[in-house]
Amino acid sequence: MKRNHSGLPKLLFGLSLVCLAFGLISLAWAVWPTSEDAAQFTIEAGVLPGAPAGTSYAAVTDYTLSLNWPTWLRKGDTGTLRVTLAEAGQAGGAAADQPAQVIVVEPVISSLPIDPPGRVQASAAAGHDLELAWELTGGGEGDYEGKVAVLFAFYDEEQAALVTVPVVVVDVATRVDALWGLEANLVLWLGFVGLVLWGALFVIGRVVEGKE
Repeated sequence: MKRNHSGLPKLLFGLSLVCLAFGLISLAWAVWPTSEDAAQFTIEAGVLPGAPAGTSYAAVTDYTLSLNWPTWLRKGDTGTLRVTLAEAGQAGGAAADQPAQVIVVEPVISSLPIDPPGRVQASAAAGHDLELAWELTGGGEGDYEGKVAVLFAFYDEEQAALVTVPVVVVDVATRVDALWGLEANLVLWLGFVGLVLWGALFVIGRVVEGKE
């Protein structure tokens, strides 16, 4: 007696479509580009507005200050916060005796891991752009808000120490999402598994259908 398999191919094809949908959704979410936000400021040469009264702490030239940060991350993924200080276009370029500008940047985003942590100090040499970068890691799901403080630093001979003058403070926000509560790498792996199962179930369904 010939066994009736008429329902088995349909079941296999149905399961293969479920695996296909699962795989495509997982892969699409895992590779979808993250989004960024940016802010840009012009810093004019001369005494800084934030300098203490009675002092003459000044920017040595005109600068363009740019900040870029991720506004959306997948759980387990990393994004980059960048701070760039560039000299504004000037005819003839930077003066030969122009001193370096010391910059201090401190990003603080509550509960979101930042590498390197704390303040970072660097010098922008005359005629050269300066770029500083931090790695943000998407931990738990949620909305993370914080600030990035940019300061210029000057050596005070009387105090024998660096004095910092605030230039800008930028509010930043990053959202961390997860698909089914899983990290991005695992979702990517499950997406490939879903496509493999789709292909396998589809082939098995065709084989069973051909034997009926």
